[in-house]
Amino acid sequence: MSITSLLEQKMLPLAEKISSNIYLTALKNAFIALIPFLIVGSFFVLLTNFPVNGYHEFMSSLLGEGVLDKLNYGINASYGLMTLLVIITFSKELVEKLNLSQSSAILPVAIFFLMSPGHITTRSGEIVVDAYALIDFSSESMFLGIIVTVVTIKVVQFLENRAFTIKMPASVPPEIARSFKSLVPIFLVLLFWIIVKVLFENTPFGTPGKFISVMLQQPLLYLGNSLLSQLIAEMMISFFWFFGIHGDSIMTSVMGPIWQTLSAQNLAQTQAGLVATNIITQQFRDVYLIAGGTGFTGALLISIFMVAKSTRLKQLSRLAAPAAIFNINEPVIFGLPIVLNPLMLIPCVILDLLCIHPFRNVNGRMSRLLSLLLMYKSGFNAGKYVSIEEQINT
Repeated sequence: MSITSLLEQKMLPLAEKISSNIYLTALKNAFIALIPFLIVGSFFVLLTNFPVNGYHEFMSSLLGEGVLDKLNYGINASYGLMTLLVIITFSKELVEKLNLSQSSAILPVAIFFLMSPGHITTRSGEIVVDAYALIDFSSESMFLGIIVTVVTIKVVQFLENRAFTIKMPASVPPEIARSFKSLVPIFLVLLFWIIVKVLFENTPFGTPGKFISVMLQQPLLYLGNSLLSQLIAEMMISFFWFFGIHGDSIMTSVMGPIWQTLSAQNLAQTQAGLVATNIITQQFRDVYLIAGGTGFTGALLISIFMVAKSTRLKQLSRLAAPAAIFNINEPVIFGLPIVLNPLMLIPCVILDLLCIHPFRNVNGRMSRLLSLLLMYKSGFNAGKYVSIEEQINT
């Protein structure tokens, strides 16, 4: 069986299921909508934590003592509110895709505040009630926010589709009628979450967020923060692109929350004056794994420009170079092409292995073995394995 047939049987059904899932698609779009906030927040992180010795002292002497620390407000308004921003964009996407009343888009935000602890503990140990800590809205509560949004919108959809609504007379303005339509679903959903909150208050966890953090978020972050998991994700992205399917969009909808949460944890450690401990983050992927686009096609464009004899490829490299600066490589994937080209798929997969370097040793040998295996599967006779033991015995 050729590699193309194998991938068609194994990978295409999975890609179709993921890409057609409304919730994963909405979550991916939600993170895309947050890109401007995260980029702006990154500038504030850079300004407040510029990695040069003496930078803080120089800026303090230039601007005044403590002025540089005021830029943390910009970080708090972006990364510090990441979960809240995800809930807003995620619920908006779901309401539009499921054709629900607009009032339903606000409901997950209210439920998230309801599920949050609602109190803070000061450094002296004093508990202040009816207060929220900024960490409640950061990436630390990301999985709680996603679960709350999905469950809330799903329940609202169930109630509205089964006519658990108030129908107003035709003479009532449409805006008013739509507002009253969501009245009963909102009441029932709030009642449901209040019961959930009360039940968790009588458990050792205390809050739903603590339960999700211990039982779900921490194990997922542990699994996602490994070179092997990143290697699997990158290889799947390359395989999806082989069929012309936007592999980054598919895998980001699954891995995006994990990568962003790990990035935010690094930010919190840096702000506290500690060394960032998470290797696998969104920035790690953008900078080290996909320079010029998925499959490290930036290096391919440089190679084409320097040594290729084909006029078509020379023109392609010049046309695709500006987009590749921003890790956009569709012109290369479809113009070279890499799509449905088994010979070009092989270096994409091998580069994932070489860039991530998941093993202490044998990464080069593993890449060569994998190259030969993929070439055999694609019908290319590039080399042959010879059993030394068999030769000795004969």
